[in-house]
Amino acid sequence: MWFLVLRCCGLGTMLFSSFQLNYLLRYILLLPVFGLFCCRLVPGNNYKLIRVIALAFTILTFILSVMLWGAYTPVSTEPFSHVVGFTLGWKGLVYVRLEFGVDRLSLWMVLLTRILMPIAVLCSWNNVPTYGAKSFMSVLLILESCLFGRFTSLDLLCFYILYECSLLPMFLAIGLGGSGPRKVRLLYLLVLYTLVGSLAMLPCMLMMLSLVGSTSFLLLVHENWELSKQLVFWWGLFLAFLVKVPMVPLHLWLPEAHVELSTLGSVLLAGVLLKLGTYGLLRFNFGFFQEACAYYGPFVLTLSLLGLIYRSFTTLRQIDFKKLVLYSSVAHMSMVTLALFTGSTVGLIGSSFLMFAHGILSPALFLCVGLIYDRAHTKALKYLGGALTAMPLFSIMLFIFSLCNMAMPLTPNFLAEFLCLCSVFNHNLLRLAGACILVILLAAYSMWAYARVVHGMPKPMYIKAMADLNRREFFTFVPLILLTLWLGLKPDAVLDSLSSSIVYLHQASLKSIGKESVEWIVDFIGQ
Repeated sequence: MWFLVLRCCGLGTMLFSSFQLNYLLRYILLLPVFGLFCCRLVPGNNYKLIRVIALAFTILTFILSVMLWGAYTPVSTEPFSHVVGFTLGWKGLVYVRLEFGVDRLSLWMVLLTRILMPIAVLCSWNNVPTYGAKSFMSVLLILESCLFGRFTSLDLLCFYILYECSLLPMFLAIGLGGSGPRKVRLLYLLVLYTLVGSLAMLPCMLMMLSLVGSTSFLLLVHENWELSKQLVFWWGLFLAFLVKVPMVPLHLWLPEAHVELSTLGSVLLAGVLLKLGTYGLLRFNFGFFQEACAYYGPFVLTLSLLGLIYRSFTTLRQIDFKKLVLYSSVAHMSMVTLALFTGSTVGLIGSSFLMFAHGILSPALFLCVGLIYDRAHTKALKYLGGALTAMPLFSIMLFIFSLCNMAMPLTPNFLAEFLCLCSVFNHNLLRLAGACILVILLAAYSMWAYARVVHGMPKPMYIKAMADLNRREFFTFVPLILLTLWLGLKPDAVLDSLSSSIVYLHQASLKSIGKESVEWIVDFIGQ
């Protein structure tokens, strides 16, 4: 039903028949900026009107994104569709040419971003700081525009600029919406880790610009780099994306971030911002440096496996509900990188699908944590319990998402993790044994956390504050529930588009673990 509704909405693109459909990307990119100006023009500090305007613009951009999805017509000879460009120059001198376009992979990430933005506004409906409502909602709209630009950018320089620009809205969102006592320390950690990773990317990007003369993705993806240069350039991009995934040992900023962030910040960070790391690895590292990915593959696989097991055991010992969801989310991202660097077709498709499924599941679990905290004002599992007696609707929602977290059949995580495990099985049996530990521990801590929150005797000091979902909270969960059911029952709609995009754009990387490439790397090491 959800698939049919989206397809019917896609028919709305017929309204744009008098315009070029390529301009639809410009409307989607610039509409949040227009919403920002509308929020700033609201007189006084009318936070109720400001949040309504922000919600209206996020919903409108989602509708336009659905129209873009319905109008997407891939060309067999070109990987990207609806390509638009912005030329920045003066008196006929062209300084920068920025290009944006979508393929099947970026299209699904755009839809994920647009779905989560209205949900993020709704979940912060009663938590908007009244003293800075304009600034808070303006920051969200800027962040939405930056995220859309990064997922559709066809220029490495533009991607880097938007990659850095999104740091400022996230910095301000934590400063305005965060309420923890260690908020300042978190801000320093966020800036330090992100800037250090980005500074490794900048010189490699400038070196590629000096060698090729352009930073266009469509040109760099067809460049035949020497293996010695690939091994150097690969590290510059990998370190920048390593922080965003995040992978061990550059993951220490994430637990601090989620503890200090509000529910809105946790939803955006887990649902979209963490996907920038794996998206960058898939788009740029595997797109430009296929042989280097095969060369460094065993190192990254070992690092991912150690991080996966470490985070799974760390999750088991958590007594804080939000930290349990956090470490579970990061363990799933380790599974993404583990399957990604097997280099197989199944691994690339499975990691992409798990990335999309995780972008729906993880925000839903953080929404559940936020609802409990708004009522009980605690996230300690020993004080929670008996939610089923007072919150039956919430208990059903938490049960569905706990099953998804366990990767039960008929859920999107089941198929995604099954594809990832198949790719690891074809690559190395020892690493498969380590990945299977995650599957066992997923069921252990998911059911344990669900039982502690929902079942048992309610605590007298907290049961009075427990109330079931209101209308706004219920409709916040509805899109996530519908997407989960749709992806679990009919995953081929996403898998077909992801597979065709990956096969077209990464034909060389799909053969990177083949005999010829392995012999090439062995000869290079011997020299």
